[in-house]
Amino acid sequence: MIEDTDVADALQEKFTLRNHECHKLCTFQNPSAVVVLRNNKEIALWTWEKPKPNDVFVRRITNIYICDKYKKVHLCTPDCKNTIMNSEHCMVCMISGLQWNNDTERTRSWKNAAKCLPSISTIKSDPNKFCRDSKGMVLKGSQNLTTQSCIMEANEMLNLMLFSQIRKQSEFSKYLEGRNNANKRINKYAKHCTQNDTPINICTMSSIYVATVFKQPNFFRTQQTIDTNDICNRYTNRLIQYWNVLMPTMDFKPFAISCLYLMRGGIVVNDMVIIQAYPELEQILPEASTLDLYGFSKASFTHNKNMILKSIRNTDTHTLHTLLHTLLHTSDTLHTSDTDIKKS
Repeated sequence: MIEDTDVADALQEKFTLRNHECHKLCTFQNPSAVVVLRNNKEIALWTWEKPKPNDVFVRRITNIYICDKYKKVHLCTPDCKNTIMNSEHCMVCMISGLQWNNDTERTRSWKNAAKCLPSISTIKSDPNKFCRDSKGMVLKGSQNLTTQSCIMEANEMLNLMLFSQIRKQSEFSKYLEGRNNANKRINKYAKHCTQNDTPINICTMSSIYVATVFKQPNFFRTQQTIDTNDICNRYTNRLIQYWNVLMPTMDFKPFAISCLYLMRGGIVVNDMVIIQAYPELEQILPEASTLDLYGFSKASFTHNKNMILKSIRNTDTHTLHTLLHTLLHTSDTLHTSDTDIKKS
């Protein structure tokens, strides 16, 4: 059986080892290795090595780090010697940032017999896991790991769909398509004037060009006026509240994408607002037909949106409206107070 230390030593042999002690200014790579069973022998395959068809997966190794400059390999384990104690008296590895104290604990498990697997697991890791710097200091935090994870996923999703290079390329392609259509219409107008022996009106040509190019709203024209942090904070809080009430059993990311597009026009049932309308989203969100550019399946998007609508139909409207109104009002109050504190 191959051990993690054997894998780390074999990787170190591929590089020229220098006399160097890593510190906080060093940068590291975190390559992933997979241990497979080949011809009754365990071997380690790195991400740049392809497995063979008969290989049997054994386990994955993700706690090996390589210094970018000096190529020194570090295997981070519970016995790591590079740990420091942060302000909360927790031992944190200053190279990997991993905290080994009481990371996870299974609260109920079964013996791996008769194809029975662990059924319930409880996360016992650091409640500020997602809001620490490289030294383990808390930047900001909540005592809810699920909420912190959802915030990170929502911020990543919004930045990808609104401010990424993919969105810029998509908007530029839309502009080029509009410009090509405008040139075709101008040429058609000029040909019409020539055939009917009428003078060509430059103002008419300009109007045709502008109306065709900007027939669809172009996000480039308003992107500079948008506050990235405000957009992310405002809609992230609402998405989490809607998820907790409407579909807490669904994965957050697919729910958030579908709910974000429902928030463009909102949902009103029996004159009671369930999902509040945000006309701003109509202007800043990409077309739903281009979601595959951002790695989101359009079929899954439509299915999840129908599931959300079904959940709303099957729930008592008055109870749903009261609960969402209370949660959103509390969230808005907290957001306003945080904004005032930052300004002061």
